[in-house]
Amino acid sequence: MKNLMKWTSLAVLGLGVVGAAGTALATDSRINGLSGGSMQMTGTTGSATGADVLLNEKSVTIRDSANIYQLPQYLPHYKNSVDSDATGGSTYGTMNIRYALSDDAVLLVYGKRSAWQPVVNVNSVAGKTAGGASGYDNAPVDPTNHQFGIGFGMKAGESLRLGAHASMAGNNASGVKTKSNTLFQINAGLGFDLSETNNLDFGIDLRVGSFTQQGDQGDLYTPGSLLRFGMIFKGEFQVHQIAKIVPYLNFAYDTRNVQHASYQDGSGAKQGTSALTVLQLGTDLAIQPVEGVLIQPGLGLAFATSSVSGNNVNVPNGAVVNIANLDSGSSRLIPYYGFAAEAKAFDWMVLRLGARQQVVSTTIGNTANNPAPSNETHTSAVVNTVTTGMGFKLMGWDLDLNVNPTFFNNGVYAVTGTPTPFAVDWALGYRW
Repeated sequence: MKNLMKWTSLAVLGLGVVGAAGTALATDSRINGLSGGSMQMTGTTGSATGADVLLNEKSVTIRDSANIYQLPQYLPHYKNSVDSDATGGSTYGTMNIRYALSDDAVLLVYGKRSAWQPVVNVNSVAGKTAGGASGYDNAPVDPTNHQFGIGFGMKAGESLRLGAHASMAGNNASGVKTKSNTLFQINAGLGFDLSETNNLDFGIDLRVGSFTQQGDQGDLYTPGSLLRFGMIFKGEFQVHQIAKIVPYLNFAYDTRNVQHASYQDGSGAKQGTSALTVLQLGTDLAIQPVEGVLIQPGLGLAFATSSVSGNNVNVPNGAVVNIANLDSGSSRLIPYYGFAAEAKAFDWMVLRLGARQQVVSTTIGNTANNPAPSNETHTSAVVNTVTTGMGFKLMGWDLDLNVNPTFFNNGVYAVTGTPTPFAVDWALGYRW
C-alpha cells in the first residue's frame, strides 16, 4: 500500500509538471498577492466605499488575465478558459467563461460582485457622502452587488487590438417603502503593437446608476446624476534584454447627486451632491532575468480631490440650508513605491511577494457651517503594507492563493490556538 501511494504521488507530481508548461498563472488573486496592498484615497478610514476610483496598477502593468477588465483588448491573449476568481470563502468575486470564436476573436461572459456597490453613499476624502447630506436612508438595498456582463475582444490585423464589455446590475425591495437601484457599466479598449516588444494601450470606463425610494409619507428619492468616468493609458517598452519599462496613467471622476421630492405637506426638498476626482500616474520596471521569475519595482503618485454639499432639513419657500455633513473641498496626495516578486519554487509551484510604502498627506476642508479657512486640517502618515501569494498548476488546473500575511505570524490554529485564515481570496481555473 505504501509503495502504491508513493508511485501514485509521483505520477500526480509528474502530471503537475507537464501541466506547468504554457502561459503563466493569471487571475485577480495572483495580482492581489503581488500588489503590496491597495492604496486608500477616500474616507476617514481610507475606504473607497465602492467608488473604485483608484487603480491597482499591478492589474495593468503585470501581464495577466486581470488586465481584461480595464483593458478588454487583451481578451485574445486569454482564450478558452473558465475560472472563479478573487473568491472569498464560498462567495465568488468574479466567474469567467472565455471562449475563442476564432484564432483572433474571444467571447467573454462573466458575473461578479459589483465594483460600484453603493449606488448612493460613497465617501469623499473627508468621509462624507451625498446620501448623508440629503438624509437618504440607504439601508437595506443600496449595495448593487450581483453584476452580469458580456464582452468581446479581437485582433484587427497585425498591430491593432480591440475589445469591449458591458454589464448591468440591480436590486429591488418592494413594500411600504419600495426601493430599487440599477447600475450599467461599459468598458472599451484599444491597443497598438508597435513591435514585438513595444505596445500602447488605452481604456475607458463609463458607469451610470439610478435609484428610487418611496417613503411612507409619499416622499421620493431620485437620482439627479450618478456617474463615473475613467480613462487608463499604459505602455510597454523594451529597455534591456531582460527588462521593460511600463508607464501608466489613470484618471477617474465620480459624482453622485441625490434629490428628495417635496413632502405632501409642502415642505422643501432635500438635496445632496458629491464629486470625487482622481489622477494617478507612475511607472513599473518589469525584470525577467530567467523563465518563471518576475521582479517588478515601481513608483507612482496619486492625487484625489472631493467635495460634498447639500441640505437635510425641510425648509419652506425653497431656501437652501447647508449642513454639518459636508466637505467644502478635501484632498489627498499619495506618493508610493514598492515591488512585486514572483518565482518558481518548483515547476508546479510559484511563490509571490508584494510590498508597498505610501506617504499619505490629507487636507480636510471645512466640514461645518462655519466657512472659515481655519477649520481645515492637515495630516500625514506613512503606510507600509505587504502581500503574499502562491500559485499551483496540476493537469490543466491553475490555483492561485492570495495568502494572508498574518498567517505567517500566527501560524496554524492547531498549534497556536489563534484563528487566522490562510488565504484572503483564491482563484481556480481550467484552460483547454
